[in-house]
Amino acid sequence: MEQPNGRAVINPYARTTAGAQMGPQSQRCLTLQQRTHLFQGSSNNKRKAGQLTLFGGRAFESEKNCVVCKARLAGRISHKGHHPLCTNNRRTKGVVSAVTLEQNKTDKALEKLFQTPLTAEEKASSMHTTKEAVETFFAKRTIPDRPTEIDTTKMATKMNENETLDGEHFCQEVTKIVNKPSFVNEHTKSRAPLAMLAFATVVVEKIINKKKIHQHFDGMTFQVPPSKEMYSNPHCHSVVGQQLLYVDWIKVCGLAVSCPGCRSALANDRTNFSKNKILFPIFHINGPPSWAIVQSMTCTRCHSRYAANNGRILVQIPQYAALAYPVESKHALTNKNSHLGRSATDMLDLLMPTYGNGEFCSRLLYNAINRAHLRRVPSYYSYPNLNQKRDYINKNGEYMRAFPPLGDAIFMTKPQTATIHLGQSAIMTGIHGKSNRLSAKGCMPKTTHMR
Repeated sequence: MEQPNGRAVINPYARTTAGAQMGPQSQRCLTLQQRTHLFQGSSNNKRKAGQLTLFGGRAFESEKNCVVCKARLAGRISHKGHHPLCTNNRRTKGVVSAVTLEQNKTDKALEKLFQTPLTAEEKASSMHTTKEAVETFFAKRTIPDRPTEIDTTKMATKMNENETLDGEHFCQEVTKIVNKPSFVNEHTKSRAPLAMLAFATVVVEKIINKKKIHQHFDGMTFQVPPSKEMYSNPHCHSVVGQQLLYVDWIKVCGLAVSCPGCRSALANDRTNFSKNKILFPIFHINGPPSWAIVQSMTCTRCHSRYAANNGRILVQIPQYAALAYPVESKHALTNKNSHLGRSATDMLDLLMPTYGNGEFCSRLLYNAINRAHLRRVPSYYSYPNLNQKRDYINKNGEYMRAFPPLGDAIFMTKPQTATIHLGQSAIMTGIHGKSNRLSAKGCMPKTTHMR
């Protein structure tokens, strides 16, 4: 097409004239022929002919790899020896293992010995039949009675019952556990000291699992006993005098605990130490913290889960049992990773109305741990008749891994409320606090009686 000025108009969308003489089917066929090489297989990596070994090599074949067998197959005679892997080799029989060849020699020697007949001198000979041998052979033998399975169980039980669980025994067991590298690596991130975790492991195995709680525990508290061997192990020396608590109202006190929500019965599930190996810290004002094995209970109806040291559980059990746990029920807050002991909260109730300084109260808890560690170090090094002593453990990271809450964390939390149901009345206790940057100013807990 031409314009009036004589210039040709070019269509940019017009198709090329290549293959214009072909139809659509012929063009598709040409395209497939050009793409044939894409569907071809590679012929460079062909599998080797014959049988392959485990390592991908070619297996030995007598007709191809043995010179003698190959010559015989072709009708020639070869005066060379058979290949060591050839089965026609009289020496190796196709085996090149030194152990197998030695065993074959031994088998041949024994076969020759067994096939050789006895001589006349060896038949019915009494050469080795002496008087001593006859008396030994016909002497009466005493067969010891083998203990049955029941007797073995009784013996093991009797040995365990006679085992003395004193300070020396606990120190030896704790030393064995602490010296295991696997135990140290497993509890590198634990909040409790290694010696206390090892002591709790021994107590659970030797006392709690064997139902000897009332024989060794004072209520629900077991104090680490001292021993003479503790001065040779700083880990054992560091935990002597600390307390281990077993908080289980059903096993320890025989109480039936009801669910705070639906008032159904609560059943024991498992402790925080049985699976996760966790001990719950309780900080005091007069020394290092106590460590608690806390039972977790579930409701048989609503399936709610409560810890045995929960404040809602402490307010419903009798006072003689609740006083065994060294924490006031109003301070046993939920969803906390530690509790403040009764000695610490009694002091806080006196100091806070006057000074209102939460940072000062927190420092008192820290200083209690520091003073306890400072007393341990000279007591360990001053003990006589011990020339080779190990270095005492550090305070941070070994003697103490869990630290008390800071001043802001004590009084700057959200108001916590615990409700105690006593017949038709209720006592509601709330802790209110105000804060500024470094100190927490609080007031006395408010107690309101409602009818």
